[in-house]
Amino acid sequence: MAAEARISPALGRQLSSKPSTLGNVAYRQNGAASESVGSECIEPNSVGNFVELGGGHLVQRMFDPMLAPDKATATTALQSSISSAAVITVYAGALRYTVAPLLTAAMPAWFAPVKASIATVVTNATNWMDDLCIDVTTVIPNSVIAFASTFDTVSDQINNIETEIMMSSGVATPGQKQQAVDALTVLKAGIDKANGDVAAIDARLLDLTNLVQADHDALATGSRLVAQNIPDGSVISQSMTVDLGNDFLNITPNGLCMVSIDIKSDVMIRITQTAGAHPELLPFVIAQKLIDNAIADNAKATTALSSVRAVWSLMEGLVKSAIDDVSMAADENVLPVLRQAEFAAARDVWDQLSSTARSLMQGG
Repeated sequence: MAAEARISPALGRQLSSKPSTLGNVAYRQNGAASESVGSECIEPNSVGNFVELGGGHLVQRMFDPMLAPDKATATTALQSSISSAAVITVYAGALRYTVAPLLTAAMPAWFAPVKASIATVVTNATNWMDDLCIDVTTVIPNSVIAFASTFDTVSDQINNIETEIMMSSGVATPGQKQQAVDALTVLKAGIDKANGDVAAIDARLLDLTNLVQADHDALATGSRLVAQNIPDGSVISQSMTVDLGNDFLNITPNGLCMVSIDIKSDVMIRITQTAGAHPELLPFVIAQKLIDNAIADNAKATTALSSVRAVWSLMEGLVKSAIDDVSMAADENVLPVLRQAEFAAARDVWDQLSSTARSLMQGG
């Protein structure tokens, strides 16, 4: 009489929705599986990307175990992380090259706290251009390039192991099995490094976001000082903001983290005329406008980095499952477990992602 093995509902949902067989094992989405092995009831054993139902038979999970992310998704994440950095550079450059020079003019004593707040804004912008931007636009693509190189090496090692197994009995020796685990462990170390590097950048970007918000709040406090010390100061500031509009900069990118930038001459004439006898409002109003834009730009950059981190988190799970699969598989199942990782196809994906990363670093 055929014994029946029951798979938990949660595990059953991970199995293919189509009835299928592997050896003499049949499985269905409702979690039922049967195998002709006598009257003994078999408890399924979850093995990474496989479910082992006993007797050396493996049932593959529903998700794709290839050791690479979706190429289009990963490419978009990479491109967004670099393009968002370039956008931040624009507002940082505007603060550094258009606002900072205006702070050298003579200003009334009451304006000193506001001037100090604007100077802090400029310092934070300068730090982005000279430090964090460089790391964002090099560390993130380099993490992909370095891992792709590691993947090439490991892929060659796995291919050699598969060939050795095929040319012998088709059953892996303990030594071959351990070699495969060791090779996959090298991949995991590469992922851990990439994940850590990107996480560190993400943390620093969060710090910048907090600084920009603090800058915004400090300038809001400055608005109250302006209102207290200049008759109709709030009205004048609002009129100057309207004069600025949304397209008030001449921008010439000089790489990902440098930019040549100035305020359009006609716009500068208008806001200067509106400021009238209070030229100290020029750096104040321009800085406020740029900081408002910066908050939205930083949010986009944070979202882009989250997408990059999601790629590495996915890879961490895939490689861990692959290591578990090989470690727990019976010797005769080591070869099919290695094959299901599709190293050749995954290698192509990583090579293309590496090429994209190189192009992005060169401004492509």
